[in-house]
Amino acid sequence: MLFRLALFTLLVVVAACDAPQRAQESAPRNAQETPAARPLSKQQVDDRSERCAGMSREQFQRAWKDAKESSADGQVKAEFAYHYNTKSGTCFYLLTVALPGTLKKMLFDVKDGELYGEYLGPAQVDSPAASRPKTCRVENLYCASAGEWDVLAGPYMQE
Repeated sequence: MLFRLALFTLLVVVAACDAPQRAQESAPRNAQETPAARPLSKQQVDDRSERCAGMSREQFQRAWKDAKESSADGQVKAEFAYHYNTKSGTCFYLLTVALPGTLKKMLFDVKDGELYGEYLGPAQVDSPAASRPKTCRVENLYCASAGEWDVLAGPYMQE
């Protein structure tokens, strides 16, 4: 019985001593496997920006052939902007749709189609009668006005 207890204690001590060494050994491997990304050259940024422009233009033309559409309430106008963000390595596409009295903005990642933010609210933001937007968010942050939305969406569309 005493022999079993001594053997069990010895196994526990050996196993406990070995565990931290494994954790310490794996940390340097992970650091070596993921080297820091090198900054892009001006030519690479220009190339990616041109591709971003092409993808954005194509996306817009697929959805809005002539950028105007008639509805029962009046004419709907659409426009787009794009920006290749070097910090995130993402091509962002901002679609703005102006309906009579209402403005809708949507910020997308063109390549993945992921919606980063959206705004749906009054078109006349300077008007004293302007109400709060129905939708106003960029990622997980919510906003209460078109101005706040522009501040939240700004870093995606510029460096």
